[in-house]
Amino acid sequence: MRQNQALSRPEKWVRLASWLVALVFAGFLSNLGELVIRDLFYVPDGGPPQLETLQQQAGVEPLRQRQQALQRQNDAQRAQLENLGATREQLERNYQTQRKGLANWLASRATSADPQQSAEVSRRTRELDALQAQILQWQQKEDRASDGLRALERNRQTLQEEIARVEGVAQDRYQQAYQRFELKVFLLRLAVILPLLLLAVWLFSRYRTHRYWFFVYGFGLFALFAFFVELLPYLPNFGGYVRLAVGIALTVFAGLCMIQAFQRYAEKKRAELQQSQSERARHVAYAQALGAYQKKTCPSCDHQYNIAGDDADYCVHCGLQLFRGCDCGARNFAFFPYCKKCGRPGAKPESAPMNQSTSESKPERANDEIQ
Repeated sequence: MRQNQALSRPEKWVRLASWLVALVFAGFLSNLGELVIRDLFYVPDGGPPQLETLQQQAGVEPLRQRQQALQRQNDAQRAQLENLGATREQLERNYQTQRKGLANWLASRATSADPQQSAEVSRRTRELDALQAQILQWQQKEDRASDGLRALERNRQTLQEEIARVEGVAQDRYQQAYQRFELKVFLLRLAVILPLLLLAVWLFSRYRTHRYWFFVYGFGLFALFAFFVELLPYLPNFGGYVRLAVGIALTVFAGLCMIQAFQRYAEKKRAELQQSQSERARHVAYAQALGAYQKKTCPSCDHQYNIAGDDADYCVHCGLQLFRGCDCGARNFAFFPYCKKCGRPGAKPESAPMNQSTSESKPERANDEIQ
């Protein structure tokens, strides 16, 4: 059986509705927290640093403009070189054509002293010489254009190296500026979320049993979500050392809190066991007694009482009366307010009869067991 089975049906529905209200309340607060966390990113310095701004400050833009101008000159020089090469090739083809035509013309006619034929040979020879001179001129122009193109390529390569160096400096400055910006954003978010977390801890420690406990739990869930989900992912990395250190610190803190909570529980139990049996019985709450009955444990010392058998009337660990008989013959749990068979009001639970030495040794044995 579960502990909440001791509650009545309306109480179960009210508890379920209360948890639903707590979750909805935490959800709305978490959505609001997400908006606040998002907007806090743009508070320091008006937003994150921009790489383009740092590059402009480092003087990258004039270098890029020079690079674009050199690229345009390079393209124009390359186009001129291609035109010169095409013209030279055309002249070379014309030269080869005329030279072949002259050779064929000479082969078809015998050499003679005819002045007309000698003049024709001289004319064609001069034309070939002129073509060859033009080819040489265009070849020289092409060579000069090639030299100019190579010079432009060297200048462009030097400028590209300078741009890469300046961009590297700007990138390093950007990384440093962005790390400082991340740290500012994290500290700002921590300044907002940490007080909420501390407030949630204080509310939980003071008002977790208040009639409006579901608002306390909802606010606590929101604070935990904001701290562990909204804040920790933005923790600056710094090579992983900071996050590992925070993880170690949180683990140590959780361990210390757990040990301290157990020590407080043990101290509380030791103080209770120093009281008389009737005094301890009067301080057992009804809901606590019902939960202990369902788990078959003593509501005072939290030990299993059925190790001595299901017919045991007293706790064998602390001597508290757990079951009693009614006048109708029914055997009832001592903390039931009414008899389960006849409905008569029940009497207060009593301790087991024992002599003085036994009653004095009981708390000591119970203390040893808790320790």
